[in-house]
Amino acid sequence: MESNKTVSGNEAVRKARELKYIPGTTFTLIHLTCNLKTKKCGETVKTERTRVRPALKEDTFQMDGDLYFTYEDVDTGEPKMCFKCLMRYIGFPPDYELLKIDWFND
Repeated sequence: MESNKTVSGNEAVRKARELKYIPGTTFTLIHLTCNLKTKKCGETVKTERTRVRPALKEDTFQMDGDLYFTYEDVDTGEPKMCFKCLMRYIGFPPDYELLKIDWFND
């Protein structure tokens, strides 16, 4: 999973959002978990066919909504979200090569 190529956090989010305008296009996302309700954190989640989604009315953010990245698992249709700063790798079409997300050098 180690990648020599990096992308800034803001650039990763921007590119992911732009893909929603291209029908059928998805990206790969790897992030760490952090559930503030259960206090369970640190698991790695990989979603291979992902697309950005708008926040749902049912989404209740315990913190500022700008801290979250909302997405959909295309295979299951399940709406999901993660803290942006916990996004670790992202892969874009056409090759889906994983790029390490660098949040500290934006």
